[in-house]
Amino acid sequence: MLLIFVQQASLRDVPGLITNSYMLASAFAIIMIGIAFLIGKLISVDLSPNRKDTKKRRIVYWTLLVLTPILFYLYNFMIVIPNIKKGPAFSKFFIHGALSALAALIIYFIVGFVLSKAFKNTTLGHWFPTKKK
Repeated sequence: MLLIFVQQASLRDVPGLITNSYMLASAFAIIMIGIAFLIGKLISVDLSPNRKDTKKRRIVYWTLLVLTPILFYLYNFMIVIPNIKKGPAFSKFFIHGALSALAALIIYFIVGFVLSKAFKNTTLGHWFPTKKK
């Protein structure tokens, strides 16, 4: 699955690589959400009137949001793409390497938003705070 041991992928192997790339992007986005949650839990809760812990959790979430597609594209660029033969196989996969990184970004954002709104009274709710009227 990690494609480390793939010798050289030919044109007939590319559809499987594309599917693996999108599935791994989804899993990677969920893992990054989990990391954001764990780091957010490690930030101590501040009960003072000028709370700074909510801002720290939000910074962690948005930083990992930016890092998710970058890290996944680096995975595709450094591990998957060198194992694809040049020519039509390379050109067929290359755009999907970038699109799967974009898919990881979108999945991370949507799952983070849904979790933040579903658990708005917990530390997850600090990612997208609800305005109180």
